[in-house]
Amino acid sequence: MSSPDPTTPEREGRALARDLASLPLDPKDERAIDKTARWMGMLGRFEVLSGALVLLLAVVLSLGWGFSSMTRPEVESETTPPLVRLGEVSSLQMAIAIGLTIVVGGLVLRAGILFTDAAEDLEHHVHAKQEGVPYLEDALLTLARAFVLDALLLGLVTLGLAWLGSLS
Repeated sequence: MSSPDPTTPEREGRALARDLASLPLDPKDERAIDKTARWMGMLGRFEVLSGALVLLLAVVLSLGWGFSSMTRPEVESETTPPLVRLGEVSSLQMAIAIGLTIVVGGLVLRAGILFTDAAEDLEHHVHAKQEGVPYLEDALLTLARAFVLDALLLGLVTLGLAWLGSLS
């Protein structure tokens, strides 16, 4: 059985993580990272809160729609049918709206959690006394995932607005 090659990408990645973890920082840089981590943590908490509120909105929408569809009164004229029916939404349209609300709320919630985790890792990198722990690498990877989710969310919102603009 042969030993693994010391120059494999996995070993290089671990070595880079140790190098980032032992990177000496100027006190001015530490303060800048600490301030950035605090703002990221606050942004993450606001995103978690807004994502939870959007998911709560989806629950309220689905409960209200379910209740109104069960208790829908039939008020039609016996002589002629009405020319316009206001407020009628098909089940498919409502299911799509609730599904999209859940997806957007879930994306915002997950991105907020990732921002909060990245902020905590940055704070650990600045304040931790342990050597060799890759807090900075973990923070950067988590931050990259959060930015990917926020870019996906921005793309969904842009597509939705373009679709709404094409309707008029």
